[in-house]
Amino acid sequence: MIRMRMKHCFVAVVVASTLSGLAACETAPDSSALLEQARSAVTQAEGDPNIARYAPTELDRARKLLVNAEGAASEKGANDKAASHYAYLTKQMARIAEQRAREQMAITHIKAGETERQKILRSVPSSEGDPSAALLENRQVSQTSRGIVLTLDGVLFDKGKAQLKPGAERSIDQIATFLIENPERRVQVEGFTDDQGTNDFNIELSQSRADLVAMAIIHRGINAERVRALGYGEGFPVASNTDDGSRQMNRRIEIIVSNDDVAIPGRAAGVP
Repeated sequence: MIRMRMKHCFVAVVVASTLSGLAACETAPDSSALLEQARSAVTQAEGDPNIARYAPTELDRARKLLVNAEGAASEKGANDKAASHYAYLTKQMARIAEQRAREQMAITHIKAGETERQKILRSVPSSEGDPSAALLENRQVSQTSRGIVLTLDGVLFDKGKAQLKPGAERSIDQIATFLIENPERRVQVEGFTDDQGTNDFNIELSQSRADLVAMAIIHRGINAERVRALGYGEGFPVASNTDDGSRQMNRRIEIIVSNDDVAIPGRAAGVP
């Protein structure tokens, strides 16, 4: 009788334990999957040099959290709650490190753009009699998402012609000098016309003018692979084209100097 009661008690305990285990399996998170995701997140972050440079503290925290997750999983099993918790925190910290790096990169690029702008402005010699020499000293220089933009207006060319005027040499010399001193930079020369003449003529004229400026830069010792020329014709006007003054503003060359060693995107509507 005693043996029967003990047997029934043993069976009851086993059944209860089994049911409890099944319930735990249904509710416990798959820590092994989370842990693998955490490992992948840290590995990806470690492979990004920008994260190592701009978010080293966050990356180090992600590594330490991963060590905790690995330790908990090793000690208490794949589905341990602590391992799952640390794995989740590891993934989040890796994402924070990535976001932090992006923010710092953006800030650095903005500061670098302003520094280079000031460098260009300081490199311009004073010349009261030469308007082309003053172009880089005023509003013709701007920082955009595509890079530093230097706008050179109609003083470079005679109306309707694709032949550089003598006054253009100084501006091109300054740009070439800057590129020689900053070999990691690229340059894109973009040509624009007013709305006089046919669209096909203006496209060809703007391309020819951009090509001339690009070749002038290359002839000053800049590798041709760093220089690109595009003609946009009468597209992207900056003035109304209703009088000679506004049309002259639209007859221009824009030179975009890259923020770093990357290709400069073409012009898009609404993007300077």
